Amino acid sequence: MWCSTGGSSWRCWADRLEAKPRFAPFPIVIAALACACVCAQAQTQLQYQRRANHYEGVRARPVSGFDIELLAAQAAYADDSEKIGERFHVRFFLTRPRAVHLVVRELDYRHFYWLDRVQPESPWRAGFANVFSWSTAEVVRQLGDLRISDLGVVVRLDRDTPSAIEEVAPALFYQSQFPAAVRAYVFHFRLREEAMLRAAIFRDAGSEPIWSAPSARRTAGRPFSYQWDLANGAAPEGAYRLVLSGYLLSTNDPVSQVVRFHHRPRVR
Repeated sequence: MWCSTGGSSWRCWADRLEAKPRFAPFPIVIAALACACVCAQAQTQLQYQRRANHYEGVRARPVSGFDIELLAAQAAYADDSEKIGERFHVRFFLTRPRAVHLVVRELDYRHFYWLDRVQPESPWRAGFANVFSWSTAEVVRQLGDLRISDLGVVVRLDRDTPSAIEEVAPALFYQSQFPAAVRAYVFHFRLREEAMLRAAIFRDAGSEPIWSAPSARRTAGRPFSYQWDLANGAAPEGAYRLVLSGYLLSTNDPVSQVVRFHHRPRVR
């Protein structure tokens, strides 16, 4: 670069700087590439995949073909719901050995967390000693703000897909301690379209409800729940069914869902 003696010296230096090619410093480029690789690796590790004796991870949003979808059927019980422990546990009762299909999922979609295809260490058997547990380190804690209260469990019996008539084993879902007795149940659902719904619980052989919830408007796409409190555990052991019935607000078409389950008061 040449500058006349009458020219401004600062202008000469400015011209020289503008003429030089500008590149990002090499260390910054390397750091950016390394960060991108780490992020991509972390996302791959969180994807839904096989982990030991189950499949778990973040997956695509599931699509339900049913007007009403059962998300969870559980004993109503809270165990340090705002803290993430080292492990999560699911315990459930069977009247006899059955084929079991256990799903853990988010009740309200944020991360699209999903766990299923559980292979137990020993066959599921009669009684309340059926337990599945897994570490929260690989996926749950990596998602940051996911809590046990954000998740729901459904234990389907004999079939692995949803249906209009479900048979389930209500799950105890906990981190460290489980209760000595079941004092309430909670059932979570989601609707494909907005509807008016009512709910009732019957003894399996009975025609008169022993509990009911009045008809109410339910929003599409968001979870809602019904909780049956057992009045100090006074409900006798046996088979029960939860019946949802109503109609879609857009068409007046009827909708219904039946959930059959066995109530075992004592956890033993």
